[in-house]
Formats: sequence, structure tokens, C-alpha cells
Amino acid sequence: MNKKYVTIAEVRELLEEISKERELSDLQKNALKHAEEFSKVKSQNVKKLKEKLMKLEIVNEKYAVKILDIMPRTPDEVRVIFLKDKIIPTPEDIQKILEILWPKKSEA
Repeated sequence: MNKKYVTIAEVRELLEEISKERELSDLQKNALKHAEEFSKVKSQNVKKLKEKLMKLEIVNEKYAVKILDIMPRTPDEVRVIFLKDKIIPTPEDIQKILEILWPKKSEA
């Protein structure tokens, strides 16, 4: 079975689409409520940001999704995402990740 990683924003979008077709189960309603409260990225931006992140050698789909769900603002927050797998991102990788997530106003 192939795994597909989805962000909280994508879950919100999927459940909103399903809710237009039929009533959601209680579990789905709770998941939608959670996704609405905790998604930090607009769903229309997710795909573009995920693609940019995955161009970095250190970031696969799993990490891209984690990064987009957390939206780290500091180098330490980025490091923590990789810590479980004992991966140590370089300062350059961390900077690139933060620049993708939080571009300077002149670059946006």
C-alpha cells in the first residue's frame, strides 16, 4: 500500500468537499473542526509550498507535510522536525526552509 502524506489544510479541504455531497460522520466532523482550528496554511498555497520544499535534498513528502503543518519560524523549530529520525539539517537547509515558508516582503 502506498502512503500519501497530506497536510492538515488538505484534510480540511477534502472534508469540506465531502460535506457538500453528504453529511459527515461524527468522526469526520471532529476531524474537520480540528483541521479548521489548526491548519496554518491556506490550502491553495499548500501544493506550491510542498513542491518548493521537496526540491531541497533533505525534504521528502513526509517532512514537507510536517513542516507545512507546523510552519516553524526559527531554526530550532526546524531542527526538531527532523530530530526523531536523527537527521541534522545544515544551517543552509534550515535557512532555505524558512525562506520558503516566510519569504521576505520584497520576494513575495
